[in-house]
Amino acid sequence: MRKEDHMSTEKPRNPFIVNFCEALIKKRGLELSEENTEKELDKLYQLYETMLGRRMVEALPEDKKVQYMALTRDLGQLSFEKIEEIFAGGVTDPHEIMKETLEEFSDIYLKNR
Repeated sequence: MRKEDHMSTEKPRNPFIVNFCEALIKKRGLELSEENTEKELDKLYQLYETMLGRRMVEALPEDKKVQYMALTRDLGQLSFEKIEEIFAGGVTDPHEIMKETLEEFSDIYLKNR
C-alpha cells in the first residue's frame, strides 16, 4: 500500500510532510493497525498545518497581518489569489519557518510518549 493511500483524499498532501509524520510514528514506537495509522497520520498532518499556518501569520508584517485577519472575518472575500498577495512578499523566510515548525512539532510529539 502506498503512503498516499493512508491519507485522506480531501485535499492534496505534501509527501515530505507525510513521510515526516510516518517517521515520527515509527520513532515514537507506535504499532497501529492500518486504519489507526491513517487516523494518526491525518491528525499529525492537520496539527502540523495548523502550527505552520499560525507561525506564517505571526511572521507577517503588521499591515499584512491586519489585512489577512480582515479577510478571515469575511470568508466571501477569501481567495487563493488574495492569500498569495498577502503572503508572497509578507513572509521573509518561509523555509526557515517550516523547518523550525517541523523541529518543534517533532519535539512536542515525541515528548508525549
